[in-house]
Amino acid sequence: MLSTIGSPDSDSDSAVGISASDLDSLPDDLILEDTFRQVAKLDPIDFDQCRDVLKFLTEPNPEQESAEFSDVHYGVYWTVEHIIEENDTVPGRPRLSYFEDEHILLVEKFNSIHEVPFLHLDSIFRHFMYDLEHCDSGYSVDITVSRVLTLISASAVPDLSVEMNVVTWNKWIQKVLVVGECSFAQDTDSVLRKIKYEITSRPEVLMVIMVDNLSRSSFLSLQGVAAQSLDQPVVVAGHTWCHLASVQFHVWVRGDEPINIDVDNELLARGTLLPKQDMDAVDTMIEKGMVMMRDYLATVCQKVAPDSNISAIRDSGVTFCPNWNHLLRDLEHAVDGTAYNRYHSWYKSSL
Repeated sequence: MLSTIGSPDSDSDSAVGISASDLDSLPDDLILEDTFRQVAKLDPIDFDQCRDVLKFLTEPNPEQESAEFSDVHYGVYWTVEHIIEENDTVPGRPRLSYFEDEHILLVEKFNSIHEVPFLHLDSIFRHFMYDLEHCDSGYSVDITVSRVLTLISASAVPDLSVEMNVVTWNKWIQKVLVVGECSFAQDTDSVLRKIKYEITSRPEVLMVIMVDNLSRSSFLSLQGVAAQSLDQPVVVAGHTWCHLASVQFHVWVRGDEPINIDVDNELLARGTLLPKQDMDAVDTMIEKGMVMMRDYLATVCQKVAPDSNISAIRDSGVTFCPNWNHLLRDLEHAVDGTAYNRYHSWYKSSL
């Protein structure tokens, strides 16, 4: 349990560096806190930062589903991440992104609406990349669709990451081909900043997909304004618990230089899933990105094993066939679940 860490408000200064002979005279929580500080190498301020982040994650707060913590050092990020991994008191699986040069920690609570868009794309990319996996006498290819991305001077958990591993007897090439982010749990500017970090650390990325979800709700007064569309917003007692007002897709593909998300040119496509579906440009751009993924994989395989036959990869057909209506149905179910979770959070916070 989180409570076994000890009380951050304890007078811990007297416990730091205690000798073995003094252990018997100290309360158990003070001994444990002193041990924790020494192992994690956290000073009192850092310890308070850990408490603040864990409090945000574990206490019901219907108004806030993401948070940004400033002046956070790596030890705090590492400790909180470890506690989350080892503890079942943190609901869902929150995402932590840490930017070391700015000492900023972004924390996103688990939310089903946030997850749904990339679960749909995840299955499409898994099937596509599985067809490209190939073993030759000179190399082997392994494609993973995962949620963890190690960056230079940062650590991020994107909503989608497609990675390629090409292995020979004396070489291993690992590249990130696609990253995806959703803005439902945080503001768009924070998501764009996170994407820029990912591209800076992984300039080989061929495609970036951002899903921008606008959600409307009012938690505190139970006097919500009537929602206008999706199709059935969840309104109880005149209060809008969840309304997915719009869903927009932004897709960037790489040119000769690394992707620049600040430039609006032919390498960017936008589309709307809600309120009016218009996804043709997005479909075309994602398929273009998939062709680039296939060709890049073939080029790398040819490079590491010049005498190998890459025709099976090079000649593979590429077709992007999403079922956007199916995704809309999944989003409707996610809206219901999110509305209930928000109500439950509000109820617990009002006790």
